[in-house]
Amino acid sequence: MDTVPITAQEQPQKENTHQEESAPQTADTLEPIEKPTEDIPSETVHAKTGYVESEHTQEPEPIPTLSAPADRQAVIDAANAYAVTQYGVTTDTSLTLDNSAYRFPAAVPTDASQETLEAKTKDMVDFTFRQLMMQAGRDTIADAGFRCNVCIIENGGSLLIYVLYDG
Repeated sequence: MDTVPITAQEQPQKENTHQEESAPQTADTLEPIEKPTEDIPSETVHAKTGYVESEHTQEPEPIPTLSAPADRQAVIDAANAYAVTQYGVTTDTSLTLDNSAYRFPAAVPTDASQETLEAKTKDMVDFTFRQLMMQAGRDTIADAGFRCNVCIIENGGSLLIYVLYDG
């Protein structure tokens, strides 16, 4: 064989010579990489996304537009009405965490929408009274004399939903 194979180490040396400057560059031709100077700010630019990370960014972050906070009392009223029509219980607003029974609460974020809070509250009503029906071995508790009151308490970044009952 008269030809000498070119190794990977030899290729960069050939490309770094400026003998081919007059030849037009194609997409396959690599340009020499210049070493950064000290004038370049210390930022990280992600190649694929173009996102720039910098410690000195002074631009304020956009404020997300949140829906209005849920009207908790409207949710409580709707859930109490749901319990009355669905399970035949009586609403009793005098029931509190101290004078009634309840199951473990459900939690939603404090900024949950009205729809989310209402749906989760109705789920808790269903869970509570279905559990009571299963424990009693009955298909209904309508004539059992249960009283209930839904309670929503803010705890840190969450709203805790309790279905209070007595009967």
